[in-house]
Amino acid sequence: MPTVRTTLQPHLTLEVGDVEYLDLKRQGLLIEEKAPADAVPAAAPAKTPPVAAKSKD
Repeated sequence: MPTVRTTLQPHLTLEVGDVEYLDLKRQGLLIEEKAPADAVPAAAPAKTPPVAAKSKD
């Protein structure tokens, strides 16, 4: 049985059946838990060097 928190009562943790879990998820009523603190963060995008300004000589 999954343990969930809903947007209707976010202060409560509820145990729901598989069918009820899928129904709540389909309706967008579940609060998604954040990733654990020890999870590996996503890599930062690569930095590209700035383009040199063209001089008007």
